[in-house]
Order: sequence, then structure tokens, then C-alpha cells
Amino acid sequence: MADTASPPIDINRAFILTWGFQFIAWSLDVALWGIAMVLVLQYFRNFGRKDPLGIRIVVGILAVVATNHIIFSGILTFKNLILLYGNLEAETIIYYQANVMLSSVFVVEFVAQMFYASRIWILTKHDWRYASPVIVLALLQFAAGLGQTAEVAKVHVYAKLQKVTAPTSSTQSAATLACDLTITVILCYVLRKARSGIKRTDSAVDKMIIFALNRGAMTSIWALLQLIFFLAMPGTFVFMMFILPSCELYVISVCSMLLSRESLRVELRGQDGIITALPMGDITTSSRSNEAANGNVHVTTTVHKWVDDIPDDENVHRDAHDSKRTLDQGIAA
Repeated sequence: MADTASPPIDINRAFILTWGFQFIAWSLDVALWGIAMVLVLQYFRNFGRKDPLGIRIVVGILAVVATNHIIFSGILTFKNLILLYGNLEAETIIYYQANVMLSSVFVVEFVAQMFYASRIWILTKHDWRYASPVIVLALLQFAAGLGQTAEVAKVHVYAKLQKVTAPTSSTQSAATLACDLTITVILCYVLRKARSGIKRTDSAVDKMIIFALNRGAMTSIWALLQLIFFLAMPGTFVFMMFILPSCELYVISVCSMLLSRESLRVELRGQDGIITALPMGDITTSSRSNEAANGNVHVTTTVHKWVDDIPDDENVHRDAHDSKRTLDQGIAA
């Protein structure tokens, strides 16, 4: 008896390029959300009682909004892949879950970018020349994102999505890319200027520069690919593979930076338990050598500001006094 060949499976190419890629994007989004939430929990376990309230609020907002994003993107994916499968007319409608999912991405991006603007503001001793470009670009991408969300709600069907939202979507993606690159360049420049010539502190600075580069590359490449695929492949959801997971990447970026402070503290203390200085001002090599020789390790440093997040003079002098006392006790012993 001859074998009967199975009938070929008719796979709709348009369905693959839309909801097929939407499912891939959501799967990647869920995986990154899991990583992000592990980092959030680790942050609150390690620094929940130590960090200023403002930092904890930022991390909390990022976690809540990112979770809201993943819930509504999951509902939307389930609705279109399962509940409405085969109903082509219903699948062309943009439901409110898409607007909530999209706006959550823009909120997370804005909060994370403003957080880095605050770090730059602190590291540069409140110099607006460095922080203001980041703030302007963050506000631009957020405003364009809100405009895009409003246009998506108004157009109501996917067939008209790119034609209506292309200007605002392109502006939002370009502003996000520019903002992330600006953050990276400024952080690297400021940290590079902070090199002291002391091996221990220079090693810590190098690690912070590497982190800044990795952070910028991660989010910037995602924003660039989102813009390219949105413009190059109209009528598809390929760009969703980059816009959806970007929400979680920003949470991972912020939490990773905050968690990295502990390892920097360990490296700065070294075996002697004393935090090495990283001067921001014009301090000569000879004066640093004299301070070290006298046991007066001053901690008005870029690393201190990055690590402790409390850049007021009282804390700086208290830490300097503690470092000096530790050294004095070691000498007396």
C-alpha cells in the first residue's frame, strides 16, 4: 500500500511577519523581564535600607511599569494568536492593550534616562552643560512617544499604522538613540578626566567606563535596529523584537549599575580596608603623594559619588575621617 503524502501546511507569510514576530518579541521580552526582576529583588535585598529614598523610588517605578508592560503585551499576544486566530478582520484592529504596552516602554526609557542624567549631574558637580543635553533628549523621546501612543489609539487599525505614526515613531527612536549615545559619551568623558594616576582608583574608573560603554551599546543598538526595521519593513512587526525587550534592558541597565557599587567599594578599599581617593579637581601628583604619606586619604571622588550616591560634603568628610582613622589605628597597632 503506497504511502499517502501529507497535505502541505499553508502558512500565511503575512501572519508570520506580524503575529509570528510579535510572539518572538514577547518571548524575548519575558526572558529579559525575568532577569530584570531578579536584579530588582537583589537590589532591594542589598540596598533597600541603605540607598536614598529617591533611588529606591526610581527602581520601584521601573519594576512596576516593566511588569505592567509584560502583562499587557502578554494579553495582547494571547488575544491575537489564540482568541482571534483566523479572524483576519479582528486581527487588524489595534486594541487598548497595545497602547498600554507601548506607553510603558516610553515611561521606562524616560525614567532610566533621567536617572542617568542625575548621575551625570552629581558626577560633574552640578554642571548643566553635561546634564542638560541628556534631559532635553529624554524629554523629546518621551514627548514623541506619548504622541505616537495617541496616534496609535486614533488610527485604530494596523494597516494605517506606519503611514500615520512614521514621523513620531522615527523621532522617538532617533531621540532615544541620541540620548543613549550622549549619556555614554558624557560618562566616558567625565570618568576619563577623573583618572588620578593611582593604580587602584584608575582600575575602578576603567571598570566604570566599560560599564558605560556596555550600557550605551546595549540600548543604542536596540533603538537603532528598531528604527531601521520599522522603516525598512512596513506592514510587519519585525521591529517589535527590539522595541518590546528594550523596556527590560533599561531596567537591567539601571539595576546593574546600582549593584556594581559593592564590587567597586571592595576594589577601592583593597587589602588595607581604606577607600582610595579619586580627585575631581586639579590635584598634582606630588600633593596626592604627600596626602598618602600623611595618612590623609581624601574621598571627594568620582568613585565615591558613583558608589555612595550621597554626594553631600558631610558624607564626604565623614568618610575621609573614617579612612584616616582606620589608617591611624593600623599604624598604632
